[in-house]
Amino acid sequence: MDSLFQEIEKFITVSNVLKLDLHENFTIHHLKKNEKLVREGQYNVPLAFVKKGILRCFNLKNDKDVTNDFFFENTFVTDFEAFVHNKRAKQNFAAIETSEVHLISAEKLFKLTQKHPELREWGTKMTESLFTNLLSNNSMLKSDSPEERYTGMLQEKPMIIQRIPLHYVASYLGITQVHLSRIRKKIQ
Repeated sequence: MDSLFQEIEKFITVSNVLKLDLHENFTIHHLKKNEKLVREGQYNVPLAFVKKGILRCFNLKNDKDVTNDFFFENTFVTDFEAFVHNKRAKQNFAAIETSEVHLISAEKLFKLTQKHPELREWGTKMTESLFTNLLSNNSMLKSDSPEERYTGMLQEKPMIIQRIPLHYVASYLGITQVHLSRIRKKIQ
């Protein structure tokens, strides 16, 4: 759990008592390749910390799989609205490769924030980070050309092209796999 503590410590000081409480409340879950952690429509969506592997966030629209984002090691991930307001998940989260995640329920986390108020500050900072990432992705998809989206991704998130199957990359960029192949050939 050291990497989880280190990630939280980017925003707040984590006391030994808080470490013990986090250790007692997070559970470890192993996911096989393509196994879903969260399904659209699911209640009781957890907050997950990716210890090992990659999770993909996606929707199914008109029987089409649309990738929204990727979450690599040492990142937190959840369907935020479902987690905070105990609503149905609007997104799916699945492992792209064998993964290990630490999970905590909203109920347990909210109880911990009562005992450890500093967790509220961490939650605020994490929410700001998630929101900033969402705005950046949204801006990229709406204003950049497919080539600009691909080259920007190479610069900002090179691990995507190194570890993610190309059909998911194409979906993430909002283009077909054929178009992605043409862009890659043109750039190389």
